[in-house]
This record gives sequence, C-alpha cells and structure tokens, in this order.
Amino acid sequence: MSLLTKEQVLDLEKNYHFEAIVDSLTNFFRKNGLYDIDLHPVIYCLVKCLEFENPFCTLSELEKIGGSEADEAALMEINSSDITEEIWAETLHTVIESISKKEYSLEDLAVFSLKVPGMQAFSGCFSTPKSIINLANKILSIQPKEKVADICCGSGTFIIDAWEKQDKAIYFGCEKERPYANCTLSKVGLLDGDFTITSENAFQIVEYKENRFDKIFSNYPFKVRISELGCGEEYLNKLREKIPSISKATTSDWIYNALLCDLLKENGKAVAIMTNGSTWNKTDKAVRQYFIENGLVEAIISLPAKLFAPNIAIPTSMIILSKGNNSVKIVDATNIFEAGRRGNELSDDNIESIISALKEDGENSITLSKEVLRENDYNLNFDRYVAQEMNLDNLAPFSTVITSITRGAGIKAEELDKITTKKVTNKNYLMLGNIHDGIIDEDLPYLSVIEKNLEKYCLKRNNLILSKNGYPFKIAIAAPKEGQQILANGNLFIIEIDEEKANPYFIKAFFESEQGIAALKSIVVGSTIPNIGVESLKALKIPLPSLEEQNKIAEKYQATQDEIKVLKLRLAKAVDRLYHIFDEGEND
Repeated sequence: MSLLTKEQVLDLEKNYHFEAIVDSLTNFFRKNGLYDIDLHPVIYCLVKCLEFENPFCTLSELEKIGGSEADEAALMEINSSDITEEIWAETLHTVIESISKKEYSLEDLAVFSLKVPGMQAFSGCFSTPKSIINLANKILSIQPKEKVADICCGSGTFIIDAWEKQDKAIYFGCEKERPYANCTLSKVGLLDGDFTITSENAFQIVEYKENRFDKIFSNYPFKVRISELGCGEEYLNKLREKIPSISKATTSDWIYNALLCDLLKENGKAVAIMTNGSTWNKTDKAVRQYFIENGLVEAIISLPAKLFAPNIAIPTSMIILSKGNNSVKIVDATNIFEAGRRGNELSDDNIESIISALKEDGENSITLSKEVLRENDYNLNFDRYVAQEMNLDNLAPFSTVITSITRGAGIKAEELDKITTKKVTNKNYLMLGNIHDGIIDEDLPYLSVIEKNLEKYCLKRNNLILSKNGYPFKIAIAAPKEGQQILANGNLFIIEIDEEKANPYFIKAFFESEQGIAALKSIVVGSTIPNIGVESLKALKIPLPSLEEQNKIAEKYQATQDEIKVLKLRLAKAVDRLYHIFDEGEND
C-alpha cells in the first residue's frame, strides 16, 4: 500500500469497515490478555509487512525493512510492549485471513488507525474532541504551503484532521511524551504529506529560529505548576523580562500562551484551549494586562460545558492569539451546542454560529477596546460586560427580599474629626477603605460618641453592605460584636435582608460572581462619578432558588471566607516576624 492521499482517505472514510476491524483486532489482543496495546504502531507495522512479498515476516525481520522515523517509532513501541514473536505471527495471520475474506482491506486498516483517537485505539483514551478541532480548523483556515504546528500534539488528532482539510501545508507536531509522539509518527507515516513530529519539550523548540509558524493549535495540559512545566529557567527568565508579574502562582495557561506567541510569525494566528478561570481571576490579572496591552489577544470564546466529557469537567475557553490587536472580541458560546448522551458537542451549524459571532457583534459577542478592558481588570469573561438574565433561574426583583435599605451617615469631615478618638471604645466607623476582599477590617476607627440621630445608620448583624459609587464594587456582611456599634459611611448602602426568604451570604456570593458583577454594572449611572441608585438596585433581578439551596452555597462561601481570614492572620504574623529578624540576631 503506497502512502494515502487526502482524496483516498476521504473516499475510504465514507464506508470503511470499522466494526470488522474492532472485532478482529481487539478480540485477538483481549484473548491474549493484552488490554493496553497501542494499536497505531501495530497497524503501521502490519501495513508495512503486507506490502512485501513475504508478509509473514517476523519482528526481527521487520526491523531490517525501511528506516524512516515512522518505522523506528512504530518498532520502538512494539518492542516496548508485551507483543512476542508468537503473538506477532498470530496477529499477521488474523489480519491476512480477514483481508482474504474481504471483511476489510489494508486501506481500511490504515484509515481505522487515522480516525480512531487516543493512544489505545479500542480503550477510549483521551484526545481533543472532534468538534473542538473542527472549530479550531475553521478559525485557522490553513492555506497551502503554510507552516502549521500542534504544540502538545498528543496522538496527532488535530494534525491529521487539518491535513484532511489542507494537505499542501507543512505540519509540525511537538509532544514531549515519547509514546504519544511515536503514536503520531505511526499515523502520519501512512500519509502522503509533509510532516515533522518531535518528542522535544515544547519550550525547547522556541530556541530554534526556524521554528516559527503561520498557524498553531494547542490543547496544552491544564493546571500544571510552573515548576513542573519543564520550560527551563532560561525561558522563564526571558519571559519575566517581558512580563515581570509572572510568579509561581501564575496559571500555566498563560505560560503556554506566551510560548505560542513566541512561535508565531508576525502575521500568524494561534488557537489554544485554556481554563475559564485564567480569563478572569485576580492571580493572572497582570499577565492578562501584558497580553492585551501588547495586542496579543484577538478573541476569546467561552466554550459549552461537557465538550470534554467524561474526561475533563473543567469549564474551558478557546483563545485566539495574534499580533497587533487594538481590541478583543469576546464570544459566549456556552449555550451553542448539541446535547449528547455522555456529553455535549458542536455541530456544523453551531460552529458556523460561533464563526459568525467572531465576525460581528451580536447577542453572543462583544468587541472591547483596551480602555474598557483596563477599567475591568483585563477581565475576559463575557458575563462581566453583558448582564445575561437568561443564564439564571428563579429570578426575582431584589426588593422582594429587602426589609430595608438606606445609605450610611453623611457626616462632614470636620464633624467626624471631632468624634474620632484613639481611645478604645465600643463605637466604630466603617468606610470603603475598611473593606478588603469582601471582609470588614477587625481594626476600625474608634468613635467617642454616636449621637442618637445617627444610630439608625449603625449596622445590625447580617446587614449586607454595598458600595454606592460604582465599580469595583465592595460588598460585605456586617457582624458587630455584642454591645458594639458600627456607624456606616454615607458611601455605603446598608441593606437588611429578610432571612426567611434569602440568606445574606448567598446574596453576597451572587453579587461577587461574574454574573452578579455584570448585573450591578448594568445599573451604574454617571461617567465622572459612577453610582448606583436605590430604585435601580431594588428593581435588579437576582436568582432566588430554595432557601435550602441558598444555605448550601452560603455555607461554602462562609467556609472559604473563614479560610481567607486564617491565611491573612498567618501572613500578618509572618510579616511581623520578618521585620524582627534583624533585632533577634542569631538568637532563636
């Protein structure tokens, strides 16, 4: 069998004998107790054997045939497996018999290897879902003679699919795990195309100037510690020169994204799959700032849930990287999918809808300038900018759970100075600056007296506190101690919640979520001094599931908030020790 052309593969795919091959090969290996065999190198060697006059060649004889990278890769995997000469002879006999009975052809066998994803063709191993690859290929629109890379290529699913769409491009796959690289080599070794597959670490190939590409795809590993990336201190140091904010806490997604940008030609385009959290979390804000301010992010697509089911449950996004962008297109594709039995997938129509959203703003897409992104912490989450009530269930006006709402006390600065004291009292004053990470400071300014007419502005337990003057919103729950009076500043809303209808911590959790922030931003008025009006706040719709469901979310929220308090206390103690090390000298 000569190398398969694109036209041959597409023609064979229409009616190849998948079930017959599965029954023939998988039953044979299972009968011999070999459940973890990588079938792709096996099929490659079977095809090589059956091309010669003596198809019943042994493994040792097979080693003398050829000498290409694909030959060596396939033999390496077979030699490292539990396939003996006896099992190999039986495998050949089984396949030859099936072909002679016309159960399937040699070409069918090759196409089976190309089309079945994963390493072990009959075990359902993880690979990038076909519908994500289809979307990526549509976006990249690979052209003849373009250099195309798949970084962290796994078993080569993207490369083969891209070749089927454009066989005149030049393909490069990088996969540091040798068995996966060998698997890919075994597949592309059957095809008439220009392929280079390497098992080098992705962060090593950037050192070679010839490794610059027109188009790149990457479904890199998620949530890898920087210390485990294998990118080397040299690459990290160069990266830190460009992005000083990179630290051990930086999400690995952005390290990979930086690599992809380094590998791109000036007019190139890269598509990668990343975790949703990396697009909006505080940890990566400064890194996102670098990418956006330097025009490296073209678009971000929030993908539907369960596209990777059942292997991965993490919400994902597709990022499009290129150079010279003055704005970023954000697309919400979370509701654009076809529901499957075990997970979701993107149909051709779904993909066309996403492509349309990338081209033109509409219900599911928005184009944001650098200025707008700056004002929003370089957040790349669609919900931050567009309030989407349709995504929320059991909506009701906020007013339905409010017992009372008022602003804090409007005290002039000179009057406040008169009643402020350094003496410890049971009376305190709360300002915006006393709320950090949703928690009211323990050490609030002391007041010597709170006049009777100001007592109505004092906080009650479980009052919801919300900043009046726009984004970034400050939200907290009041928890005054027994006998303590806390007078709230006039820039704060004091909201008493009907706790028979809503849990204050649930409301706080919602307002701090992406959808909650978007909802609050939608009612902010004024450009010079943005603020929230009482009536708009009352009319704002919030989700109100059963009190039981609210309480579950509230308990999780409070537990996490308590954890933050403990961590802050530990940090404060560590900082205090740090500043006394010199004073202590060598003494313990």
